[in-house]
Formats: sequence, structure tokens, C-alpha cells
Amino acid sequence: MAGPGDTWTSEIHSDRRLPSITGLRIFAALAVYASHVGPPHGAPKIINSFFGSGYCGVTVFFVLSGFVLAYNYFDDLRRPQASSVYNFFVARFARVYPLYLLVLIYLVVRQHAFGGDAGGWWQHALAIQAWDGNDSVAYAFNGPAWSISVEFFLYASFPLLIPLIARLRSRRDLILAAVAGTVVMAGVVAWFVVTGRGDLPWADPASAHRWLYRSPLARLGDFALGILAARLFVQMGSTQRATTVASWMGPLAAAAIVALMAWPALFYTAWSWDLAYAVPSVILIFALAAAPASWLSRALSLPLIVLLGEASYAFYLVHAPAISFLGAGQWGTQETSVSMVALEGLNLGAIAVLAVGLHFAVERPTRRYLRRLLSLRNGRELADASSAQPSTP
Repeated sequence: MAGPGDTWTSEIHSDRRLPSITGLRIFAALAVYASHVGPPHGAPKIINSFFGSGYCGVTVFFVLSGFVLAYNYFDDLRRPQASSVYNFFVARFARVYPLYLLVLIYLVVRQHAFGGDAGGWWQHALAIQAWDGNDSVAYAFNGPAWSISVEFFLYASFPLLIPLIARLRSRRDLILAAVAGTVVMAGVVAWFVVTGRGDLPWADPASAHRWLYRSPLARLGDFALGILAARLFVQMGSTQRATTVASWMGPLAAAAIVALMAWPALFYTAWSWDLAYAVPSVILIFALAAAPASWLSRALSLPLIVLLGEASYAFYLVHAPAISFLGAGQWGTQETSVSMVALEGLNLGAIAVLAVGLHFAVERPTRRYLRRLLSLRNGRELADASSAQPSTP
């Protein structure tokens, strides 16, 4: 919600595009949508679990973010210079913040106009709400936008992580680092379970939900796994062996995610907040990149799917307010009928159309304008600008 080359962007270099990765993003966004709209009335337990577990889409987004950022910016930041770091931050700001701010302004004004409490808006404007232990603050105005707060933290961490990961020069080192990171993440989850904090209500500031699901620090694990997967993909290339293995890894990983979502015993557990979905997500993303000719990659590369993937950030940002405005999700309280299912389909279609419109009318033009306005063409320009500023002690 993520989310956020990053979770949300299609800025993969034109000669290195991975359309299936872009297409995957709309399914991650739809999973989050499903968790908010809820299952139809009278659905079996596994369907209820599948819809409710759509929060796993956020984990997919954070892994995607690390993968795509590393795929695009690794060479620029492995030996970072001031100009390259600055341009990286400009690109991320231009990609994510304009639409985020537009939606926030609308919701704050709307809440104030109807006499609601608009306090704490500044935390959301600064995208720091995810750090607050109070869920009513973190989820105020536009609940899913908490993940954009996490995304900004991951952006800030990225130029620090890349020089460290650049020291891992072999495939073996990358795989061992990914395994070690997964073990550390598993140890943290196990500690929450053993100490009983995994059973605390999700709104409790000490709960596993707060620390494993929406804590920016915890999401560094997902992000780092994505970076490592991107480096492994680049090193392995499109060799016959890598393509063959990835062609069956992808469908298996996708099936694992679906099965985990439909497993009632996993729903709302400490393991489900992150790790249980991070592992198959990183395998799926790697496989899609490594086997572009597989049936799954080709399905996710269909033009309509890619278009919706490009608009997935807008979809993610507006879907919760739109659900409320349209009254979507009423099939959970009404007897299931053809007309009710059709209505839910129309609601979803309306939100998708709105997202595509915002993508073309707001995201693209503001991104181009801000990057032209703020980006530096070389390091000398930044050095000249820095020398004109007063020094600090």
C-alpha cells in the first residue's frame, strides 16, 4: 500500500521492462481491496479467510518495491554520489507524493466540512503516520495510506542498503543473505508468539500487528529480500536453467499465496502479518522476472493487466474512500443474488476507471513536471548549489 522503479511505478528502463511485474501489482491491490470490501454473505469459511487475508497484498508491494528499485537504481547507488542520491529522492517524491497529497487534501477538507476531527493531518502530510503507536492516528483520513508512510522510510533506507548489498558478489552470497534475513524475520515472529504478544488485539500498541505489519522497521525485511532477489536475477540472467526453474517456481509460489490466504488457521496470526507471505512473494517476483515466456508471466503481461498495474497506485489510494462513497461491500449483509454480485462488479469497475483517470491526469504529468523541475543533470550542479548554502557546524 504500497506502496511504490518502486512498488507502484513502471519506470523500469525501456530496454529492460518487466511487464509481468507491473501486472502483478494490480492483483496485490485487488487483494487489499478484497480485505476491505469483504466476502459475500454466506460464503464458506475458506472464502471468508481468502477475502480477509487480502492484507497480504501489502507484503507483496514491499517486496516488489525492493526488487524494482534495485533493478533500476543499483548501479547508480552502489557507489553513491550526492547528485545520484538527490535525483533518486526526487524521482521517488515525484512518483508518489503528488497524488498522495491530493487525496489527503480532499479527505481532510471533507472531514472538516462535515464537522469531523481533522487533527493530526500534518503527520499524514509528512507521511510519518505509520510511526505512531495509535491506530486511530495511523489509519486516519485514508487508512491504506499508512503504507505510503512506510514506503518513504524504505526510500530513505535504500541508498544506505545498496552499498552494503553490493559487497555480496556471488549468487551463493546473495542466497545465504536471503536465507539469513528470513531466519532473522522468523526469529522475531517467534518471539512475539512465545511472549504472547502475537495474541494481543491488533489495535494494542504492543501487538504483533503494530510491530510486524505496519512498523516501518519490520518492513525492511521485505524490502531487503526484494533487493536481494533483484541482484540474483541480474546475476543469473536469462539462462536456460534459470528460465526452466523459474517457469514452475512462479505458479507454485502464486498457488502457495492463494492457499495461505484461504487457510483459516493462519488468518490474523503473527506469522501472517508479514513472513508467511514474504517468502512466496519473493519467489514469485523472481520467477516472473526470470521466466518472461512462462504462461503466468505472459498472462500478467497482457496489455489491459499492465495498464491496470500502472494505475494500481491510484487504485490503492482511492479504493477505501470510494468503497465508502459507493457503498461497496453490501453483499456481505444481503442475500447473495445476481444483481448484488453485478453491483459489486460495477463498484469495482468504477473504482478502476477512476484510478486509470487519476493515473493519466495526475500521476504522469506531475511526475514528469517535478522531475524536469527538480532533477540535477550532473553532480557539478549539486556541488555548485551546495557551495552557495551557509555551512553548518
